[in-house]
Amino acid sequence: MVEKELTVAICLYNAEKYIKETLDSLLNQTFQEFKLLIIDDCSTDNSLFIVEEYLKNADIEYEIVRFEENKGTAFGRNYALNHVQTLLMLFFDADDIAKPNLLEKLYNKIQSNENIIAVSCYSKYIDMKSKKIAGGQYIGPKTKEEFFTKAEEGKLIFMLPPTIFKREYAIKAGGYRLEGFAEGKPRYQDLSEDLDMWSRMSDFYKEGKVMLTIPEVLFYYRKNTSSLSASKDSLIAMQTKIRYIKTNLKRRRKGKQDLTFLEYLETISLSEKIKNYFKDNSAFYYRQAGFLYVNRAYLQFLYYMTLSVIYNPLYIVDKFKSNFKRNK
Repeated sequence: MVEKELTVAICLYNAEKYIKETLDSLLNQTFQEFKLLIIDDCSTDNSLFIVEEYLKNADIEYEIVRFEENKGTAFGRNYALNHVQTLLMLFFDADDIAKPNLLEKLYNKIQSNENIIAVSCYSKYIDMKSKKIAGGQYIGPKTKEEFFTKAEEGKLIFMLPPTIFKREYAIKAGGYRLEGFAEGKPRYQDLSEDLDMWSRMSDFYKEGKVMLTIPEVLFYYRKNTSSLSASKDSLIAMQTKIRYIKTNLKRRRKGKQDLTFLEYLETISLSEKIKNYFKDNSAFYYRQAGFLYVNRAYLQFLYYMTLSVIYNPLYIVDKFKSNFKRNK
């Protein structure tokens, strides 16, 4: 039997409503030469039971690992990264849906050139009932020229979670960062943990290595639009983590060592904190406006958009420019 080169890993936590649909989408791929790893992060619902019942009769090589206590996304992904033995790996969220050719297209692309170390794709949004809604995620360098330009200029390399990557380079880059964070909530190591690793993997551009995105929607990203559930605190925490990742990227380009997250927080000046306050509030109201627009609450949409502009007019301008470029 030919040894499989790819592991698809799902970090599972309380996804009983969606995990069967996710597994259906993965087990019906046009590319079937992969192993499946399920990391159950101490789910408190029926997620694990559903997975066990589903897979015991499935025609796929799989493994289920269950943590005895909740460890978080970064820990689970880092465990999986070092636990498996395959050359290639891809993480898939427990509530998203893969199009049938997701794995085939990503696998063929990464195999087309030995210098490609990661390949991602675009996504389209679906709601909690799996219905397609407006919007999606259309990010990532599409060509090697675009990637090298961004990497050389010290810009973040955004890739969506369903990225097939070479484990060797993820491990060399340090995997998912777990140390240097404060205990308790928010659990900063679980915020933008993928972006942090892609950022460090992008350093291999100096060796001619490339990270690319196929400009095609190959999976559906589930978005909660039933309520304005995302708190301002959680968004601010996310923005803070992204600034931390970008700061370390710039440091590495200058030959300096990474800061820990706690060290980074000590470097933020009062003027930066004030600027970030306005930027973060603008981003929060812009995001809430997006939820309201999808739900056709147009008067509230206009109100939140106005608040976003008041806090930071340039944020809306930047969003408009990025969306205009994306749709050209």
